[in-house]
Amino acid sequence: MSALTGRRVGYGISMAALLAAGLTTGTKVYYLMFYTLLAMLGLGLVSVLWTLWTLRFALKGVRARVTRGDRLMCVFTVRHASLLPVSAVRIQLNVPTGCDAVQEVNVYTPPWITRTFRQVIPCPHRGEYEAGVTRITVVDIFGLIRLSRRPRLKLVRMEVLPRVSDVPPMLLKNVDEGPEFRSTATEDTASPSDVRSWQDGDELKKVHWKLSLRKRELMVRTYEESARPDTLVIPDLQQVTALRDQQLTLEDCICEASLNAAKAQLKAGYPVRMPLTNAHPSELAGQFPADFAGFREAMLKVAFDSPYDYERVLMLMMGRLQRTGGAVLVTAKLTTRIADIAMRMQQSGITVKLVWVSDDAREDAMEMLERLRMAGIQADRLDPWDLEEAGDRKAAAEAAFDDEYDNG
Repeated sequence: MSALTGRRVGYGISMAALLAAGLTTGTKVYYLMFYTLLAMLGLGLVSVLWTLWTLRFALKGVRARVTRGDRLMCVFTVRHASLLPVSAVRIQLNVPTGCDAVQEVNVYTPPWITRTFRQVIPCPHRGEYEAGVTRITVVDIFGLIRLSRRPRLKLVRMEVLPRVSDVPPMLLKNVDEGPEFRSTATEDTASPSDVRSWQDGDELKKVHWKLSLRKRELMVRTYEESARPDTLVIPDLQQVTALRDQQLTLEDCICEASLNAAKAQLKAGYPVRMPLTNAHPSELAGQFPADFAGFREAMLKVAFDSPYDYERVLMLMMGRLQRTGGAVLVTAKLTTRIADIAMRMQQSGITVKLVWVSDDAREDAMEMLERLRMAGIQADRLDPWDLEEAGDRKAAAEAAFDDEYDNG
């Protein structure tokens, strides 16, 4: 039972006891005390209704797009015209936290005076949210009556974008070293496009001998330049089994690791494909750095509800390696089968990188990572909570700077 309900029950019992004592004994003092309590109840009701009716509220500082980890400094103003005092005005905020999406702020303001308050709204997880004031509650000075209403303000639709960092690109093999590297050759030898005069450094196998004899100078065939080998970024979109806040943090980190890899490859000039194998499968593709915005928009909204386990997804991708120069695997779980598939990809002639999103530092897991590195795979463990602590320190430093600037 809440404190407010307990107070109401005790107040009601007291009024009933005083009324019963007055009726039984006929003593006027009991009636006086009963009517005093009744007047207090009426005064509290009038003060709450008056405050709610005249309350004016404004909210500023909620942006439509922010980056995960940002802290919004929201400013709201409160004003009412009630001459009767109230205990507090409670403002309920809908915030983009992903878990407990409600914050309650208690403010006090005298009548006819506009007061300004600040509230920090954290944005810890990517996604689409509605932020703003959902309900205003007023409690009377005696703590007996609490009434609320919805404000006339509309909620602001917010998008919390994944964080993006600069990481080194994964260099893909570009030389023709046999049939297994056909897709990564820089020139398509089956498509000669023109001829030109010999230049120092040209290969003899490219000389057009018949034309050279006819023109009495060495002529060299030129070929159409084939497309640069692309990178396949494969995020694990199966549902993460963990507590709600941990689950959201792991999902955020998987999205951000995939985006970081895609951004690095696009900046290095490699085309990128990213299959999204969730309940509504799709595929992202880009060739230039300007295409990265589409990847970020998609990973903002992607759901982790894949009906396929990650091992099956990787086996399906094995058939697409003919025109692939590299693959980036991003997952929150690392099994022996996933490690074996990664090594099979590496043996097929492509460059493979595996990003394991986890804080698990057990010896057997570290040994598996080391085995992948010995096989030539770029295997890394990404601890999402280390990243969260770094982000919190940065946000705290920025908030301290803002406060110092305001006070300065």
